[in-house]
Amino acid sequence: MYLPEIDFLNLNNLPEILRINANSGCSWSEDIIREDLKKNSQNEITYIGAFATSTEASLLGYAVLGREKRFGLLMALAVDKNFRRIGIGTQLLMAVSDCATYLNMKRLKLKVRKSNSGAIALYKHFSFMNENIRQGYYSNGEDAIIMGAALPLKVI
Repeated sequence: MYLPEIDFLNLNNLPEILRINANSGCSWSEDIIREDLKKNSQNEITYIGAFATSTEASLLGYAVLGREKRFGLLMALAVDKNFRRIGIGTQLLMAVSDCATYLNMKRLKLKVRKSNSGAIALYKHFSFMNENIRQGYYSNGEDAIIMGAALPLKVI
């Protein structure tokens, strides 16, 4: 497993976020990401990044944590296509768990494409359980599985 440096992201990281976002399969517009990063300082939305430990400190992936009442929302988890399957997503998920727990959130929820078996397996490995299905949630008509887990996350 590769151990990246984990840190909070800000507007300075926007070009690297957009690079990864463009290849994520569910990309957000630059305007949405820019506005989210501006809100970052208000603890409403938090972007967390995984950086290469080499001198160029390139962004390898990022996660987005939102808040809804007493639980957190994992709004995005994206890893550079060249660095998948080496533990970057796992490290980001643990960082989100730590951050959400620190913010006194009791649960973490997410939506995932029904066809994204790799992500579903990762989430189940961290105690996420299927809670519901939102039919036709994605722009292509694909269903979203709503999953949730108690915080802090536990590996099963």
